[in-house]
Order: sequence, then structure tokens, then C-alpha cells
Amino acid sequence: MSGGGARREGGRGGFTLLEMLTVLTVTGLMLALAALTFTGYFHRSSARRAAQLFAQDLTAARAYALRAREPVVIRFYESSLWYEVETQSTATEIARRRFGVNADIDLSQVTLDLSGDSVVFSARGIADLSDALGPLGSAAFSSGAATYTVTFNSLGASKVERT
Repeated sequence: MSGGGARREGGRGGFTLLEMLTVLTVTGLMLALAALTFTGYFHRSSARRAAQLFAQDLTAARAYALRAREPVVIRFYESSLWYEVETQSTATEIARRRFGVNADIDLSQVTLDLSGDSVVFSARGIADLSDALGPLGSAAFSSGAATYTVTFNSLGASKVERT
């Protein structure tokens, strides 16, 4: 016989049941591992995107307050997983972000670490962070096991970090 395969005399070539089960088991394990990896990636991606949007909205809120010369408020509704950016006196909506399963970005938790769950930029573009836990304000966006935190100062400058 030439070649690497041995065949029985008069037998048919093919795979045994044991070989097929081994291949199917290995394939199933690889698919399960890939699913876990992609799930973690999607959670991290969702939390990071939400934090980046909030950082952009901080900048936009401050710019609008300066341009319009009126206070702008970012109000969080943590239990409903959304926040809005609007002028304080006329309630002109600047932005509204909804999170969760049926929203643009799938998150499991949104938290603003300020009492009153709102940030207000004055007409001069300065936020009052006296209710913050430290010198900076912070907001956390979570999806699954991934959490990204945005820390910001009274001028709206922010930093996004994975926590």
C-alpha cells in the first residue's frame, strides 16, 4: 500500500462514529468559547460607547451654555437608564440618550455620582460640583461585567476609563 491511509480489503473509506463525535465535540467547544469572547467584547464596546457619548455631551452642554448664555442641565434617570441635556430655563432639548435592551446602546446600569442626579452648567459654562464625592464628578456606564467611568471637572473636561 502506498500513502498514509490503511484500508481494509474490500472495505469502504470514511469516518468512524467516534471520529465524527470527536470533531463535533471540538467544534462545539470552539463555538462556545467564541460566543463567550464575543459577548464580553460587545459588553465592553457598549459601556465604552456610552461613556464616550456622555463625555461628548458634557462638552456640548458647556458649549451651548456659553453660546446661549443660559444654564444647561444634564439630568440622569438612573432607574430608567437614560439622561437628557436641556436648557434649564426654557427646557430646550439639546440631547437625549436612552440605554438598555431596546435602546441605541445596551447597558445594564447608568450612575451619576452627584446628589440630585444632575449636572448644571451655568451661563458662564461652569458646573457646580460641590455635591460630588471628590474634586471631580463622575458617571459610570455598565454593560454585563464591563464598566467605564467618565470623570469630569467643572469646565466639562473629561476622561473615560475602564474600571
